[in-house]
Amino acid sequence: MNSSLEQHWMQRARALTQALIISGTLNIGLVSTFIYFTLKDKQSVVSQEVPSAMATSKPSVTNEQVLLSYSQSSFSELVGMLKSEELLEEGYTERDLALACLTAFHHFPLTKVLGEAVLQKRKISFSVRENEIVELLVFPGLKTEHFEAVLQFAHTEKWPLSAKGLFLAVQGSQPPYDPSLLEALSTTSEFHHIYILLQKGIPALERSVLVDLLQSGSWDKMKEIAEKLRVLQCYDVDSCREVLMTYALNFHSKVAGRLLVQHHAEYIMKRLNDEQLIAFLDLHVQQEEILQPLAKELLLSPRSDEVRQKAAAFLYAMAQEIMPQPYDHQVALTRFFPERSAPAVLKVLPKQEPIQMHRIHIVQAGESLWKIARKYQTTVDAISKLNHLESDRLKLGKKLQIPESLP
Repeated sequence: MNSSLEQHWMQRARALTQALIISGTLNIGLVSTFIYFTLKDKQSVVSQEVPSAMATSKPSVTNEQVLLSYSQSSFSELVGMLKSEELLEEGYTERDLALACLTAFHHFPLTKVLGEAVLQKRKISFSVRENEIVELLVFPGLKTEHFEAVLQFAHTEKWPLSAKGLFLAVQGSQPPYDPSLLEALSTTSEFHHIYILLQKGIPALERSVLVDLLQSGSWDKMKEIAEKLRVLQCYDVDSCREVLMTYALNFHSKVAGRLLVQHHAEYIMKRLNDEQLIAFLDLHVQQEEILQPLAKELLLSPRSDEVRQKAAAFLYAMAQEIMPQPYDHQVALTRFFPERSAPAVLKVLPKQEPIQMHRIHIVQAGESLWKIARKYQTTVDAISKLNHLESDRLKLGKKLQIPESLP
């Protein structure tokens, strides 16, 4: 009985031991499996993070390097970069710097597209070469919709340029100019102010003529004149002449010279000093024959010898003749005013001297024969004999014949 009971308990103990061994084995297996997968997940995370970090690490590029590259890019290349949101230094993106270069180097009219209120302006500089620093504006804070508006304008406008850009486009092209380019320039405020001014002194001024005039100068001068007109509102004939003289003498504009001769010849003759007159005759104005009357008037004027000689040189050149050297003013007068040196013969009577044409002077209050003779560089006796005067007393309004003489 005892043997049977002992055997029974031994069997149960053996079964319990086997169950414990199996349970322990399973637990060890589960723990091992848990540790295995835990370590594997960590290794996977580490292996994923390291390549990701390596993939995003790029050689550091500075804003200055990007600006130097963009400053040499074309208009279309910079427009293409307006979609790039790649982060650079100081919170700026590639599209921010591309827009700055587009505005600074290609005269993109950013204010016209977005309006002044939207733009936050900051200055940023970069070195182009040794000792040469370029400073330009960047516009932080712009959103994606702003860049989309810029892209839309750049792709749809034929001339996506500022007023300065349009001026330089005209100046860099050859006539005949693209009509659409001229139309775009004529819509700028700078062109409008100067056009209104010049109409005060030049009726029916054509826009194409004004374009020819303005492109012979500089953008800075055009902008300066327009700003002065905008502030002072000095739209008068004197200001018109001043602008034309600036372009004629400072920029050697033949168009300005021609307009002055055609519409303000008396101003040139009376108001310009000798130095300005000499420079004016050196312009070689288009249609130079319009300068011929002015040159003749200068030849007879009481101007300096230098002005008279310059006028004579112009007239000889117009006549395709070589001016005699050394210069002789009387010879020049005889050449271009033969009627002043040779008396005109009206009629020859038998056994009589030819009858001469004489100048007529009407006696004014306070005049005497002596004053009249001095005025016409003749003598009292010559006037008295020609007019058969019996005394020196003159009646007011009397017509006197004056002997011809050179000035």
